[in-house]
Amino acid sequence: MKVNLADYRTIVLLVDEQKNIVIFPISKSDFPIELADGSFEEFGYLPAYYPIELKYPYDIKDLAKKIEYGIEQWDKHPCYQEKLNNMLTFEEKYYGIKGFKKASKGKLHIHLGWDDIEGKYITLFVPAKRGYAYFCLDGIQLPEDADWSAFADEVIKYVNMDITRLDSFKIYKSKLNL
Repeated sequence: MKVNLADYRTIVLLVDEQKNIVIFPISKSDFPIELADGSFEEFGYLPAYYPIELKYPYDIKDLAKKIEYGIEQWDKHPCYQEKLNNMLTFEEKYYGIKGFKKASKGKLHIHLGWDDIEGKYITLFVPAKRGYAYFCLDGIQLPEDADWSAFADEVIKYVNMDITRLDSFKIYKSKLNL
């Protein structure tokens, strides 16, 4: 898979305790986005509510196809606008559980994709106990010639990983919603 790294692409994967995966493509927002400091960006990139499901058990080939499809859905669906959906996050809506803390508890949040700064990457996050936030626990860069199977292989490693062995887990343990 050869890509133009100047083109930014990313997807979000949520992984539950049973290793089921749901992928949310990303789209450019058409409304201002409030930043943590209270300022606003004219636009940004946010998850679209277009869930792509993969039930466990699955193999690298199955996951690679879903990742490719998720990337192909880039900017094809409207961003999920929480303020227009009773303040539910996309996690709450998908899992049918009110409250981000409850809906995200114990789930892995994985970003993967590429950009012209980092190249191809996969980043592992876990939900925070407070607020609508995730802590980054680990990340890897893939070679420029990495294909969909390489992405899938690394995601499966994260899904099967004992995250309690990561140094970052030990640092943030008391702040994580696991």
